[in-house]
Amino acid sequence: MRKIYFQHGEHKNSWLEAQHESEGTRRLLCLAPFVFRALKEGSVLLVDELEARLHPALSSELIRLFNDPESNPRNAQLIFTTHDTNLLSPSDGERQLRRDQIWFTEKGTHGVTHLYPLTDFKPRNDENLERGYLQGRYGAVPGLHRFQDLFTRMGE
Repeated sequence: MRKIYFQHGEHKNSWLEAQHESEGTRRLLCLAPFVFRALKEGSVLLVDELEARLHPALSSELIRLFNDPESNPRNAQLIFTTHDTNLLSPSDGERQLRRDQIWFTEKGTHGVTHLYPLTDFKPRNDENLERGYLQGRYGAVPGLHRFQDLFTRMGE
């Protein structure tokens, strides 16, 4: 079995096995073949919690790769879940996601999850989507009352 090593140090004179790298580096290493394959074939890539263990700049870069016609000439699609609200804000003056690319999920009263697009809310072009989401304007906010009930019961 082959092993992967990374160069480290000021003079790049030390080597570290991939298993000893940070969780973020290992996560990126695991995602990379799937990203390259999707971009090469024009296929769909599904990623649960894209931001998990990744630096926010890396999450943004993965999204940029799929949104850029130069790196994605075959129109591959990246579908992901995230809790990173920063992705709703512009990065370097440009939106990372188009409004039609943003969808929310919300649990109904019987535990059924509903999926709906941001475009249902017709946000203004200059609207701060991250702030709007955090203020509950688009729904999809966790039911904090459940946690309060749980802690109340635990204290009894």
